[in-house]
Amino acid sequence: MTAETNMSVQPFAVQAASGKKIWCALSGHGFGHWGQMAPLLRQLIRHLPDLAIHVTGALPSQVIADMLGHPFTHDPVNRDVGLVQSDPLVVDLSATRDSLRALHQDWSGKVADERQRMADWGADLILGNVPYLSIQAGAELGIPSVALTSLTWDRVMAAYFPAGDAEINAWCDTMRQAYGRASLALRATPALPDHPFPEAVEIPPVSTFGVNRRAELRWQLQIDRSDTRPLVMVSFGGIPAERLPVAALRARRDFHWLIDRKFDHGDHACHLHPVQSVKRWPFADLSASVDLIVSKPGYGMAITAAAHGLPFAYVRRGIFPDEEPILSWCDRHNRIAEIDREAFEAGRFAEKLHELLARPAPPRPAIDGAEVGARILLERYLG
Repeated sequence: MTAETNMSVQPFAVQAASGKKIWCALSGHGFGHWGQMAPLLRQLIRHLPDLAIHVTGALPSQVIADMLGHPFTHDPVNRDVGLVQSDPLVVDLSATRDSLRALHQDWSGKVADERQRMADWGADLILGNVPYLSIQAGAELGIPSVALTSLTWDRVMAAYFPAGDAEINAWCDTMRQAYGRASLALRATPALPDHPFPEAVEIPPVSTFGVNRRAELRWQLQIDRSDTRPLVMVSFGGIPAERLPVAALRARRDFHWLIDRKFDHGDHACHLHPVQSVKRWPFADLSASVDLIVSKPGYGMAITAAAHGLPFAYVRRGIFPDEEPILSWCDRHNRIAEIDREAFEAGRFAEKLHELLARPAPPRPAIDGAEVGARILLERYLG
C-alpha cells in the first residue's frame, strides 16, 4: 500500500538553510532524466543560491552546465542501465541483459561503494531520476532519498522481457526493494499508473521553458524573411539517430527541416539545416523557436512541445511503457499525430504535418511541476 497525494502550486515561504548539499543521481538513458531534473534544481537554486550539487550519470558535462547555470561537480559513471539502445527507436535486449547482469554482480559491494562516496561528500539529500542503486545507498546512510520520476526501471524491464524470465524477475525484485527505500517520490505528470514507492506525491508536468527566438533562428539559418515555410525540428533526444530520412526530406521543399544529426557530404540543401549549425543555442530555445516537432513520444520532447504550444508528430518506440500515459495527456493538451515507422523512415509524412498545423491549438496546460517539487523539498528536507 502506498500513500499518494496530488499537489499544485501555492504561495509559500521557507526559511532557506545555507550550505546544503544535494547528490543528484541520473539515469544515463538519453537526456530526458536530466530534462526533468534540471528545472527542479534551478527552482531550488533560487531559494538556496549557495546550494552545492554533485551530479552522477553518463551525461556530457556541457549538457549539464548549459541547463543548470550553477556550479556543480560531476561523476560521469552510470549508476544504472536503463535500456541499451544504439538507435532511439530500437532496444538491444541482449545487451541490456548483459549490462544488467554486470550491474547486479556484487550488488552489495556496489551499494557500499556508493554509500561511501555519498558519505565522503557529505550529502544532505539524495535526489534521483531514477537510479535505484543511489536510492538504496542513500537510504542505508539514513540520508533522505527522493525520486523525481515519471517511470521506474522495474516497470520498463517487465514490459520488455517475458513474465517468466527468472533472471530479469530477480533483478526487478532488487529494483523494487531499492525504490521501496525512498523517502518520497515526486511523480511528474504524466507518469506510469503504478509505482513501487512507499510515499508518492503527484506533481504537475516538469519541463524547461525556452525563449521563443523564432526570427533570430530563421535569420541564423539564412531563411529569407519572405520565406514563410514552417520550420520543423526532427529530433529524437540524447541517443544518436542515424536513420533519419534526410534524402526524402531533401525532396520536401514545403518545409524547412532542422535535423538533429550531423550531415554527410551532399546532404546540404537550402531548406535542410543540421542542429549543429546553430552553435551554442540552448536546446530549449531551439525547441521554442520552431513551428512543429517530430520526435519519439518520450517525456521531455512531448511535454516541451505542449509547453510551447507546438504541434507534435511522433514515431512510437515499440513497447516503452510510459508512451500511453504521455500520449493520453498530450492528446488532451496539444495537437498530436502518429507517424508509423515505415512512413517515417521513407519520409512520407509531410502531409500529416500540414494537417497538424491547420488544427486549432488547445489552451496551453500548466507546466509548473518544478515549482511544486521545489516547494515540497524545501519544506520537508532543505528548510
